[in-house]
Amino acid sequence: MPFYSAQERFTAANPGWQKYIDWSGRNSAVEIITFDGMLCSPLIDELTDEDWQHNIRADNMAYFFSEYVYLLTRISFDPAKHNILELTQRPDCNVVPTDSFQFCGYDIMDSDDSISVLLNCGEFPNIFSPADTNSFGLLDKLGDANRIADNIRTANPDEHHCRDCRVWGIARYAGYQCDAREVRLARGFEMEDLSPGLGDR
Repeated sequence: MPFYSAQERFTAANPGWQKYIDWSGRNSAVEIITFDGMLCSPLIDELTDEDWQHNIRADNMAYFFSEYVYLLTRISFDPAKHNILELTQRPDCNVVPTDSFQFCGYDIMDSDDSISVLLNCGEFPNIFSPADTNSFGLLDKLGDANRIADNIRTANPDEHHCRDCRVWGIARYAGYQCDAREVRLARGFEMEDLSPGLGDR
């Protein structure tokens, strides 16, 4: 079952973009897509009572949610500034996104599922290079992601971030118009109240 999170987009429009590109060597990246909050800030930083009816009740996952439509109702979603991510933890086969989502690649998160070992933990020159990642900073193939994660764990058994790092599949929401009616229904509108054209523009 996938989880969902809402993050700020990290692109060349961000004032820290060039500094990150210079530091990471990801010169071919057009956007960095991750749920690492140091790179892509979370859009929900304080949980409400209603959030607890929709979030994931597990360690380090309280800010992940079970339905993306809830997130669309929870935030003032702007696709130019925000990403809603569909996240698959430790996939055992190639990730196939659900409807309305576009596959972006595989990330490798640290032992706490908070920091991207792939994107935000410096260099691992004998294990992978920035050239191995795609235009979102991620890995295209699950086999490569599993191999790199395994090599990082083996080479760094005493390093907290690395010793139990794990692969996540990431897709992002791309259904800006087609889900408009579903979102309005989630907000409590009746079907007859839906104005024509909201989801058809």
